[in-house]
Parts: sequence; structure tokens; C-alpha cells
Amino acid sequence: MFVIANLLLALASVLRIMIVFFELCIIISALLSFIMPFQYSKIRVFIDSSANIILNPIRKFIPTVIGSIDFSPMIAFLILFFLDRFLVQSLLELGYLLR
Repeated sequence: MFVIANLLLALASVLRIMIVFFELCIIISALLSFIMPFQYSKIRVFIDSSANIILNPIRKFIPTVIGSIDFSPMIAFLILFFLDRFLVQSLLELGYLLR
């Protein structure tokens, strides 16, 4: 059973790292959206494309723009927070129980 426990713990750790990465990309993308001179930087293109992996499906299903304010980053944070607290935490606790 320790193999399955270690698998669950590793999976939870990788998911947590991915969630933190996407959260950072969304924050940096939102901050860089106020700065126009860096619009064509390779780093900004990478960060925006990484953030859009999460933001585009939200924008497609939920009209999140009111005026010129985009609420999709806030909704994305709520979804990522839920995934971290529910899915990742459940996997961690199940992995520790199986040890």
C-alpha cells in the first residue's frame, strides 16, 4: 500500500506546483496588462499564454467583462483555490492514511 500512498502524495505535490504556477502566471499577466511597452516581450507572451490556458475557458462560458474590467482572473483564482483545498488536500490526506 505504500506504493499507492507515495503515488498519491507525488500526484498531489505535482498538482499543487501546477496550481501555484498558474496562480503566479495570472497575477503577473494581470499586472503586465497595465504596462503597454512590454507587450511583445517573449516573457510576457509566455506568461500570457500560460495564464490564458486557465482564463480562456472561463471567458468562453461566463461573460466576465463589465465595462473594461475583466473578472475572469478572480474566478480563476476561486477555481484554483477550490482545487487546491479540495482535490490536492484530499489526495494528500488519503496518501498519508494509506502509509
